[in-house]
Amino acid sequence: WANMPYFRQVRELEGIPVINIHMWFDRKLTSVDHLCFSRSPLLSVYADMSTCCKEYADDERSMLELVFAPCSPLAGGKTNWIAKSDEEIVEATMKELARLFPTEIGPGAPDGGAVLRKSAVVKTPRSVYAAIPGRNKYRPSQETPIENFTLAGDWTSQKFLGSMEGAILAGKLAAEVVTDRSAGRPTQGIKSVQQHVIDEANKASEEVPVGLDLDSDSAFVYGGGEEMSQRSEEALQNQDKEQLEAATVAAR
Repeated sequence: WANMPYFRQVRELEGIPVINIHMWFDRKLTSVDHLCFSRSPLLSVYADMSTCCKEYADDERSMLELVFAPCSPLAGGKTNWIAKSDEEIVEATMKELARLFPTEIGPGAPDGGAVLRKSAVVKTPRSVYAAIPGRNKYRPSQETPIENFTLAGDWTSQKFLGSMEGAILAGKLAAEVVTDRSAGRPTQGIKSVQQHVIDEANKASEEVPVGLDLDSDSAFVYGGGEEMSQRSEEALQNQDKEQLEAATVAAR
C-alpha cells in the first residue's frame, strides 16, 4: 500500500508536536472563565476546566488546561520545547500566564498571585499535521482504493484543520462512505491524487515501514502522547530522534 499513489500522498503531510499542560491552582481565577484562543506566542488555546468541565468542577480552585504550541521548529517555533524538561516548560508557562493575567498570577498580583499546587505535562511528538501552504491537496479522501477500508481522522480531506471539529467531521464523512457502500448508493468518490505523487509512486521501490517499534509500549510509538519518562524518552529517541535535537535551534 505504501507505494500506491493514494497512500503515498500522505508522505507530503508532516506531523508536528504539541504539548498539553494541566495546572492546578490554590484559588479560583476570574480572568479565564471559558475556552480562550490566545494572543500568546506560547499558549495557543486554554481553558479553566473547573468552570468548563463537569468532571473538574470546583468553585474554589481553578484547573487550567493549556495547549503549548508551537513547541518546536517542526511546528514553526524557535525553541524545541519537546526536548526541554517538564520543569522548564511549567516555568515558561507560569511566566507567560503572569504576562497575560498580571492581576492574578505572578509577583505583581496581590498577595503574590495564585500558587501552582501541581501540574502535568503531556507531550505528543506527532500530534497534528503541519498546516502549511499547499498541504490541503494531499489530504486523502475518506474513501480509499482498498475495498472495505475507509479512513477517518482530522488529517483526511474535510473543511477543518487538525482539530476535534475536523476529527468529528471526518468521522461523519467516513460513516457516509460506509453506509453508502452498504446500501449500494454512489459515493463521493476518491479524491484525485497529484500527478507528481503518481509519478513518484511509479518509480518507488518497496520500503521497510518505519515508526513502529513493537517491542515498546510507549504511546509515542503509536502517535499518542504521555508524560515524559525515561522509557518514553528512549522510545522517542529510537523512533523519532529529530524531536530531541538541540533544545534551541533556529526556526526553519
